[in-house]
Amino acid sequence: MQTILSRKCGNNFSEYVVPGWNDYVSEKHTNARNAFLDWVMVGKPRQGHAYYWMRKTRAQFKLAFRYCTKHEDEMRADALANSLVSKDFNKFWKHISKTNNCKASKFAHVVDGCTGDDAIADRWHVHFEQLYNAKDDNTKEVFYKRLSSAMSETQMQNFSVTIQDVLDACVKQKQGKAVGEDGIAMEALIYGGYRLRVHICVLFNLFLNHGYLPRALMQSVIVLLVKNKSGSLSDMNNYRAIAISTAFSKLFESTIAVSLHTETATDKFQFGFKPGHSTSLCTSVFKQSVEYFTARGSHVFSCFIDFSKAFDKVNYWKLFLKLMDDSVDYKVKILAFWFSNQERSVRWRSSISASFHIFNGTRQGGVLSPYLFTRYIRDLLTAVSSSGIGCNVGGHLINVLAYADDIVLIAPSWKALQKLLNILYEQACVIDMVCNVDKTVCMMFAPKQKDRVIATNFPMFRLGTSSLKFVQQFKYLGHIISYNQRDDEAIQREIRNMFIRTNMMTWRFSRCSTAVKAVLFKSFCLCLYDVALWSSYYISSIDKFRSCYNKCMKLLFGYKLHDSVTNMLLETGLPSFDTVLLNCRGIFDRCRCLCSNGLVAVLRELRVCM
Repeated sequence: MQTILSRKCGNNFSEYVVPGWNDYVSEKHTNARNAFLDWVMVGKPRQGHAYYWMRKTRAQFKLAFRYCTKHEDEMRADALANSLVSKDFNKFWKHISKTNNCKASKFAHVVDGCTGDDAIADRWHVHFEQLYNAKDDNTKEVFYKRLSSAMSETQMQNFSVTIQDVLDACVKQKQGKAVGEDGIAMEALIYGGYRLRVHICVLFNLFLNHGYLPRALMQSVIVLLVKNKSGSLSDMNNYRAIAISTAFSKLFESTIAVSLHTETATDKFQFGFKPGHSTSLCTSVFKQSVEYFTARGSHVFSCFIDFSKAFDKVNYWKLFLKLMDDSVDYKVKILAFWFSNQERSVRWRSSISASFHIFNGTRQGGVLSPYLFTRYIRDLLTAVSSSGIGCNVGGHLINVLAYADDIVLIAPSWKALQKLLNILYEQACVIDMVCNVDKTVCMMFAPKQKDRVIATNFPMFRLGTSSLKFVQQFKYLGHIISYNQRDDEAIQREIRNMFIRTNMMTWRFSRCSTAVKAVLFKSFCLCLYDVALWSSYYISSIDKFRSCYNKCMKLLFGYKLHDSVTNMLLETGLPSFDTVLLNCRGIFDRCRCLCSNGLVAVLRELRVCM
């Protein structure tokens, strides 16, 4: 067991974890505290029973506390082992989280030149107020004119929330999440009982019928998370904003989310925020499409699009007009009131800034935000996919793939890709999205038959008035794409990551039992990213990875360099390197077979026939 003390560090207070406090120190600390108070009450004498007892209990407390601090690693290792033996996995991973807890943001005293919690919170307030301040246009008037016309013509469909809808929404909610501004935890709604759900159902129907939400429900708070813990903590771009909403707003979003969704044929090109889809599937479709053309003697040109603040630049009123095109007018009214009147504040440690209004953007962490964003860019994907320009694979045109805002364009010729870029640029301007030309790059894949290579240098592509640069490697959805279609660089990256993770675990958990180390090794070292997509690499690269795997295992479990790998695997119960690769490929093949996406199915059939 352990406890958390508060110790002063400069002008701030930080948490200090004392392993073994409850088992060794807690009782002695209580006795020492009581003896001290008794000694104070009798006038703090310098002799006598009270003085003697105060000094004795204090010495016992300090001795126990010193023992815990000196044997901190052993105490933490014993706690992890006991949690694992008792199968209390929540407690086990809680201990791991505390041990690995990076207090980066806690010790960031300067952000963008501002010092002090209040000043930093105010600086974030100014930053987000400028970011979420949309430019004025006539879209808002067009929307309300169209909405009033639909209401006057009685085209608005009636929609009501049932008790079953509230129950289904409660089942989908996650527990243990941060509490919103109203201080109501999600557990209160989940375990509130049937009568509470009846009242919630009546409340939600009133919201929908009157198109009104109370101010308390529309308030949220922004918390900042560090993107790169080894980067500069004073850089505002090194933080990710997450909006913490109230429990009632999350439940209301989940209740109306199901009836808000619409589907079109273009959705097969969007892999983000969809069940049964993943970044690996999206990357595999891209790689297989490129391989299909280059193996048949054709060049392939691709462009990886990067939008600047894509989620934060969403224009509400243009989004609502698109939703009205989907015949969900009865939902748009309440969404328009909600999004145009919502307020946010920024929390930095214990300081909270003043609230401000939001005029654009989808909040990261909202239930409806993923769908609303994908619906916002659906017309952009439709314009590109319906152009008839691109790679025809098995009778299906593949010219654009998207995972949320990560979009890649594919074409078999230079001129074709330039036309796709022109279409994308025009559509992006329509929805007020701006491409970051510094991060938007192009790549050319040459045919595998060298006699089919037309040229090695091509003119630069243009996006609007800006030129785009060619690269030989690009990290797309976490997977390294190379111009020669080889995966050796991806393997080298996994080798470096495995050594880093193993060194960190050896440093922090070297005194833990074999069972604890085995669980940690499975969790942190066997998560090989997109290993199933490795198809073209040198044998020496995979041999180096196998050697890295065995060395890391020996380092963590304390084996010598020349010890038998077979005996080590038998004693630890961990799989061999080849078994890990086969398992990863088997899991990916299973996910690919269960995926309902048409592009995945076509490429799967072509791969079988090849």
